[in-house]
Amino acid sequence: MRKKVRIWSKIFFIVLVALVPTVVLTIYTAFSFRSRLIMQSSAELSRLCEVYLNEHRLIVQNAYQMLLSISRTPTIQQRDYTYLNTYLRDLMDLNGRYAVILVADENGMVLASGIEATGYSIGDREYFNRAVASGAFTVGTFLISRSTGIPSITYSLPVRDLHNHTVILIATFSLEQYFESLSLSNLSRDSVLEIFDANGKRLFSNDDVHRFLFGEPVDVHLYTKALRNNTGDPEVFPINGVPHLVSLNSLMYNGQAVYVSVRRPYRMILDESTRPVIRTLIVMLAGLVSALGLALWLARRLFVNRIENLTVYTEHLAAGNLAVRSVMNRAPDELTELMTSFNKMAEALEERDRENERVLEEKENLLRELRKRVSDNLQLVSSLISLQLDHVSESDTRRALLTTHARVMAMSLVYDTLFRFSDVEQVKLKQYATDLGDFLVSLYADIGASISVQVGGLDASVGIDRALPLGLILNELVSNCILHAFPDGRKGNISIIFSRVSASYLQMEIIDDGIGFEKDMRESETLGYEMIEGLVLQVRGELIISSGAEGTEIRVRFPELDVGLL
Repeated sequence: MRKKVRIWSKIFFIVLVALVPTVVLTIYTAFSFRSRLIMQSSAELSRLCEVYLNEHRLIVQNAYQMLLSISRTPTIQQRDYTYLNTYLRDLMDLNGRYAVILVADENGMVLASGIEATGYSIGDREYFNRAVASGAFTVGTFLISRSTGIPSITYSLPVRDLHNHTVILIATFSLEQYFESLSLSNLSRDSVLEIFDANGKRLFSNDDVHRFLFGEPVDVHLYTKALRNNTGDPEVFPINGVPHLVSLNSLMYNGQAVYVSVRRPYRMILDESTRPVIRTLIVMLAGLVSALGLALWLARRLFVNRIENLTVYTEHLAAGNLAVRSVMNRAPDELTELMTSFNKMAEALEERDRENERVLEEKENLLRELRKRVSDNLQLVSSLISLQLDHVSESDTRRALLTTHARVMAMSLVYDTLFRFSDVEQVKLKQYATDLGDFLVSLYADIGASISVQVGGLDASVGIDRALPLGLILNELVSNCILHAFPDGRKGNISIIFSRVSASYLQMEIIDDGIGFEKDMRESETLGYEMIEGLVLQVRGELIISSGAEGTEIRVRFPELDVGLL
C-alpha cells in the first residue's frame, strides 16, 4: 500500500521547489565569490612575489653598477692600489649594505679591501671560480665572509686593466640588510617571504622562526618545486608539513639563480574566503525558513483545512459510500464550486452504479450460459465421435477419428478449465495443459500406456481467444509425440514447460525423449502441421523445432498480451 502524502508535505515541496532556483543561485554566487577570493589571494601572492623579485633585481643592479664604477677608476685600470683600500672603505661607509668590498687578482689573492684586510686567498671560493671561468658578472651563493664573519651573498665582476690583466671586483652583500632593503610592510602578518640561493640555502626569511637562520636549507618541497618550475601560477603544496599557497619566481645571472617565494597558509586563505560564504548561507537559510513558515501559515489559513475536508469526503466516495454528501462552505470560491460538483457527481454515480450492477449481472449470466452451452456442445460432439469409434475397425479411419476427438476435446477443455479453475476471461495454462495431457494419454491408451506427461514452469494465464489456438497447437504436438516418438510400446516422457522469455513474450516448450525424426517437420504436408503453422501465425508467434536421436524439442513463442489475432 502506498504511503499517504499529506497536503502539508506537498505545500512544503511546492514552496521548496519555488525557492530552489534562489537557493541554487545564492549557493552558486557564494561559492563563486569564494573562488574569486581564492583567486584574488593567488593574484596578490603573485604580485607580491613580482614586487620582491624586482626589489631583489634592484639590489643586484646596484651592486653591478657599483662594481662597474669601481672598474673604471684609474687605480684599477693602472694597477695603482695605493689609495684603493681607502676608496673601498669610503664606498662601504656610504653604502652600508655590504659586509666587505674587495679586489682580487685572477689567482684569488686579495689586492685591496674596504676593511684593509689583504694578502689572503679566496681562490677556493665557488663564486670566484665561476666569475673567472665565465668572465661575466656573477651572482654567488650563501657564504660566511672570511674577513668579517658576516652571512652574505657575493656579486663578482671580472674586468681587465690597461695592461690586459684580469682582476675580480667583489661586493659581499650582508644578508641582514634585506630587512632594510625590502618593503616588508606590504606583507600580511601570516605571509612569508623567503629568498634562497641555487643550493637551496636560505638568504632571507621574515618568518619569526627562521628570521636569522641564514644559510639553513629551505623546505625540500619548496626547493624541489623551484628546480622544476619556478615561473608558474601559485600552487598549493606542503611547507614544513603545512599546506601553503606558494608563489615562486627567480632571477638568473650567468647561469646562477636566486629564488624568491611568497607564501601563505592555505587554511588561512580558505578561512578568509569561506567566512563570507557562511554568512551568506546563514542569511539565506534564515530567509528560507521565514518564507516556508509564512507560506505554510497562509496555506493553512486559506485552503488546507477545506482541502482536507474535501479529501475525507472523496475517501468516502472512493470507499463506495455514494450516499455521503460534502458540507458546503460559505466562501463563494473555486473550492465551494468543486464541492458542489462532487455532490452532483456522487448522486449521478450512485444512480449509475445501481444500473451498471444490474446490467453487468445480466451480461455475466448470459456469458456463462453461452460458454456453458458451447462446452456442452463440444462435449456432445466428442461423445458422438467416441461412439463412432466403437463401430470403426479400419486403423486409418480410427486414427483420424481419434485425432478429431482429441482436437474437439482440446477446445472443450479450454472452457472446462475456465469454469473450474479460472476467472471469466483468463485461462490458466498449466492446469489446462495438465488436463489435456492426461486426456491424450488415456485417449491413446493402446499406444501411450507407458508414456507420462509432466507440466511445469510459469503459471501463466491468457485470454480465451488466445487459449483456444494455443490449446489446439498443444494438442497436435503432444498427440504427435504419443503417436510417433515412442514406437513398439517404448516407455517415454513428455514435458510441457511454460516460461517467460522477455517482458512481453511467453514460451511453451514440448520436449520428449523419443526417437526423434529425420525429416524436417516443416517439409511435412500433413493436416496436423498445416494446422500448427496456421495457429502459430494466428497468435503472432514463432515455431522453433529441433530433433535428434535423444528426442525432440519444440518451442512456441508468442506475445503474452493480445496484440490482435490474425
